[in-house]
This record gives sequence, C-alpha cells and structure tokens, in this order.
Amino acid sequence: MRFLFIHATLILLAANIYGQGLADTIHIKRGYGVSFYQKNRKLSPKSLLNIMASNPEAYKEMKYAKGKSDAAGVCGFIGGFFIGWPIGTAIGGGDPEWSLAAIGALFVVVSIPLSADYKKHTIRAVDIYNSGLKDIGYQEVELRLGVTMNGIGLKLNY
Repeated sequence: MRFLFIHATLILLAANIYGQGLADTIHIKRGYGVSFYQKNRKLSPKSLLNIMASNPEAYKEMKYAKGKSDAAGVCGFIGGFFIGWPIGTAIGGGDPEWSLAAIGALFVVVSIPLSADYKKHTIRAVDIYNSGLKDIGYQEVELRLGVTMNGIGLKLNY
C-alpha cells in the first residue's frame, strides 16, 4: 500500500495539469506563400471572412483583403488565358497574336501587387482577430508536496 501511495504521489507531482484549452486562434504558416490554419484545418479567404464575423474590426480588414484576393484571382486567370491562347496557337501551327500575350502579361503583372496586398491585409486581420479573443482561462495548475501552514502536505498552485 505504501509503495502504491509513493508512486501515485510521484506521478501527480510530475504531471502538468491544465485547466482549459487555448482559445481558437488562427495560426499563420509561412512558406511558399502564406497559409492560415485553425485547429489544424487550412482556411480559405471565404472561411476566414466567416470566422471573423464576430470581430467587426477584423471582419472589415478581412473583407478588404478578400476583395483583393478575388481581384488577383480574376486578373491572374485572364492573364493566363491571354498568354496561353497565342502559345497554343503557335504550337498548333497557326499564326499567333502576340499582342494578346503582351496584354496577358500585363494582367499577370497587375495580379502580383493585388496578391501581396491580400497577404498584408489578411495577416493584419488575423492579428486583430487573435488579439481580440478573450483568454479563456489557460492556466497551468501545479500540484506539489511542500510546507503548508499546518506542516507538510500537498499544495495546489493555480
């Protein structure tokens, strides 16, 4: 019995006890571009906008960023099509219209700063959202064997 009590006490002293979990923050992962994750789930601009609806300031920033993302996607698509059409024509043996490819390149160049602006504003929106989350009580609770007011005993610090 004494053996069991000593081992149980040692296990309790070595274990970390946590109150509640962390808030549902959005994490930013940088690599080839920027990705946003919440609970190990990758978030799209639309889902980011839906999540941030509870924080008006972050929602406003994310709505602006999503507009930039949509504009960059449209410009990139149009540019890719305009570049691809003359290349496909040239491969097929026809007479390509290279001015169309130049216009496509212009659209692609326009999409680059729009994408950079999306990234900047989305990171700002995520920072605003994360700072607005209430700390839901993440607190490390520690159980120790130590001196108490009545002698030696277990102390629960939180």
